Amino acid sequence: MGVHRTTVGEVVTALSDALARLLDHFVTFPTDGQIAKVKQKFFLLGDMPNTIGVIDCTHVHIQAPRQREWEYVNRKGRHSINVQLVGDADLAITNCVVRWPGSVHDARIFRESRLFTEFQTNRPDGVKLADSAYPLLPWVMTPFPTANTPSQMRYNNVHGRTRSMPNNTGLYCATQYRCPSQSPPL
Repeated sequence: MGVHRTTVGEVVTALSDALARLLDHFVTFPTDGQIAKVKQKFFLLGDMPNTIGVIDCTHVHIQAPRQREWEYVNRKGRHSINVQLVGDADLAITNCVVRWPGSVHDARIFRESRLFTEFQTNRPDGVKLADSAYPLLPWVMTPFPTANTPSQMRYNNVHGRTRSMPNNTGLYCATQYRCPSQSPPL
């Protein structure tokens, strides 16, 4: 298109910075007045009571960076940024963390997030559903690693059903915006 690579890089950086400044206006956690409606939607989605969100990380593929390249290699051997997303029953992203290289584990990203710090001190009125990579906390529900009883199996089924639809938000985003030089989707 006749545009120098440096110019494209500067425009992408400026646009990314502008979008980051607007993030808090568009990515917001439900207010106290919205929590009851969010819980109802999650219950209708998969029968899991008291759910106010789902949390998971997804890898967004990137080209290998020039500095500290090894930190960006994920467990599948690809270069990525590990992005933590929290979603609601309407597939809206209510919280995100986009700053960790692909080699960083989901649990560490979670432990070092503002969301974790905030909810450790100010417990939310409800729970977030997460996969087994996350810690079990009073406000984070994970599946049983091994379901040994019918009630544990039922819980895991309801947990998985409720978590699956909003969880696909992150997978959708990651496959839509992957690095063009990386052909296979996540």
